[in-house]
Amino acid sequence: MAIGTSGVLGIELGSDRLRVVHGALSGNLLKVHDFASEEVLTSNPENLAQHLELLIERKRLRSCPAALVLSGPGVVNRLMDFPSMPLNELSLVVEREMRLVGGAGAEDAAFGWEVIEEGGSKNLKEMRVLVAIAPRLQVERAQELLARCHLKPALFTIPPVSLLRSLMFVQGGGIGLHAILYVAGQRGYLLGVKDGVWNFYREFSSRASERTGDALLEEAVREANRALLYHRQRYRDGGEMGFLLSGEKGFEELQIRLQRETGIQGEVVRPGPGIDLSALGERTNIFAELFPSFLIPLGLVAAAYCPEGINLVPRAMRKPVSRRPSIDWSFLRRPGLALILLLVFLGFYLMLVFTERHYKRLLESRAALYAQWSPAIQAAEESRVLRDNETLVAQSIGSSRAGETSWVVLFKILSRLAPPDLALHSMSLQRDKDKGAWLVTLKGQVLSPDSYLAQTAFNRFYQGLKSYPRFERIELLPLDISTVTEKVENQSIKNAGAAPAEAAGQSKAEGVEVKKAKVQFEVRFQSKGI
Repeated sequence: MAIGTSGVLGIELGSDRLRVVHGALSGNLLKVHDFASEEVLTSNPENLAQHLELLIERKRLRSCPAALVLSGPGVVNRLMDFPSMPLNELSLVVEREMRLVGGAGAEDAAFGWEVIEEGGSKNLKEMRVLVAIAPRLQVERAQELLARCHLKPALFTIPPVSLLRSLMFVQGGGIGLHAILYVAGQRGYLLGVKDGVWNFYREFSSRASERTGDALLEEAVREANRALLYHRQRYRDGGEMGFLLSGEKGFEELQIRLQRETGIQGEVVRPGPGIDLSALGERTNIFAELFPSFLIPLGLVAAAYCPEGINLVPRAMRKPVSRRPSIDWSFLRRPGLALILLLVFLGFYLMLVFTERHYKRLLESRAALYAQWSPAIQAAEESRVLRDNETLVAQSIGSSRAGETSWVVLFKILSRLAPPDLALHSMSLQRDKDKGAWLVTLKGQVLSPDSYLAQTAFNRFYQGLKSYPRFERIELLPLDISTVTEKVENQSIKNAGAAPAEAAGQSKAEGVEVKKAKVQFEVRFQSKGI
């Protein structure tokens, strides 16, 4: 079996044998993955736990949800009839009844219940409820056993519930009145079922002084006689009751005794159509032969998938189990439906193929169109980048011009006022924030051949400053008038009648000293509105 196979582990701990079934319920089909049956030489709890732990390790079923049956003198079940009511109200009523029945020991017991039948007359609807009560200590020991084997508790229930759940996997067990007779070890169970619904239940065992198989068979035949009498008194026109035999071997002897005592020959249970044994492979025939002895583990697997059934595991410790969805593929066996389904799949496939081709052609046309327009898109992108760069340059130039506007305008004004002989050496600008004016200091000189001409040229410049409307508070510092001597180069030709080449060779530069008048000035003024 593959590791990690999902499903539930149904475990039956008998007095001398351990039976385990690993299966999963999908829809109404129970699929058996694996099974095991081992003999236990010593029936003490420690030996049973060791056998189960070794079996789980060998089968690699750790952390698998597990289901157990709780049986023994302390485990009892009762049938109660209540008027029809909602389940939430019924839960409170059943809990109250159980506390009244248990008395002071109700706190030391665990109980569960389920509705097994609803019926009655038109005026009065009744609900039949099956209640199971088990000592809490026994439930805790079962939890410790599963924890030791690294299993998760999914279901603790009673034998009749597991037998009832297994009936759906027995051939011919769902219709009519049947009595399931289960005999194993020193204990036996007799469950009466009418059309798949609980009818009556009996437990029996061989006496302590009689530990032979014949004694248990005698008890089984005696209980079968009682069940037959009960059936004939209650269902006079219901037909004969059939016996379904299950448990360990010895069915031939039991059939003979039933035939002799009751006149009815029991039928050994066989696998029905609701069970799938394909996963067992070569072991399918072996399980089919041992099927009667695995009835309780199979019922445990099925009961674990019924959330409304009796479950004595505390809710905080319970491992929930969900049923797999079932898909019925039997319609594929019909040729017409199979052909229609094949045509539908083929049409869907062709639609996908044509759709894919259409979008491929559309993608190719879009790619060609993009390649055609790619140069124009690239040119537009470059043009956009160029415009952005021009905008950034214009913004940077504009911001730089904003700070230089005043002195540029001032230079233009001074250049118009200055005569040709006047040269400015320096200009100092200082901003007066309080008055909002520029403080200007000009230094320069006028150089002319005659002192009078130099002073006249400066006077014209000074009068222009004074007459300009944007210049105020003009202050003229004392002038510095001096005479300077400059050496001016002059070229003469001594031999005027010589050849040009000779004249060029004989020419020389002669330096002539010229005296000029120089007027140095310094003017300070304020400029507004620039």
